[in-house]
Amino acid sequence: MIKNERQYAYSRKKLQELEDGLGSIKGQYADKPNKVKLLSQGYAEHIAQIREEIVEYMRIKSSPVPSVLRAHTPEELRRRIIELRMLRGLTQEDLAKRVGCKQSDISRLEKKGYKGFSLTTLEKVAFALESKIEISFFPMSSR
Repeated sequence: MIKNERQYAYSRKKLQELEDGLGSIKGQYADKPNKVKLLSQGYAEHIAQIREEIVEYMRIKSSPVPSVLRAHTPEELRRRIIELRMLRGLTQEDLAKRVGCKQSDISRLEKKGYKGFSLTTLEKVAFALESKIEISFFPMSSR
């Protein structure tokens, strides 16, 4: 997931490099379609992944700012915090200052797989993001 303009710029640059590399392979082995297929598979998969992340980033950046952040799982909560931070135009450091913690603490909250959210921290994050946070818990079998 692209979380800021620096990562967005890097992703666009990497996408261009991969597309150029794929074009080079296709040109170099134009008369050997099986070799092109074999050599280009990794490129194509990586290109698709980066394109998807860029589209998601652009969607997030152009979305309206929600008044309520809703989540049903820790992963969904993590993603919504990132999205809302981005929509507010805040860096992790900006949010950390508002919350009264370190940038590394915000980075940890946003890290994939993180599940150590405390209610106190979420309350501070909600206040800092000028939003409400609604979390719904469901039995594991209904997910």
